[in-house]
Amino acid sequence: MPMLMLKCKTCGEVFPGIYVPEGSTDNFKSTATSSDTSHICSRGHKNEYIKEDYMDWS
Repeated sequence: MPMLMLKCKTCGEVFPGIYVPEGSTDNFKSTATSSDTSHICSRGHKNEYIKEDYMDWS
């Protein structure tokens, strides 16, 4: 299952942002990345992210 990764804006840790179902369209990815913009890394740093912050490592 492809994964869109995020990089913590505080400490630089790279962590999974969103799991994307196989065969998803770009429209689905765009909707998914704009619906939940707040994420917390494993060190507890909470940041807001925009669509351009997501990295596709599939």
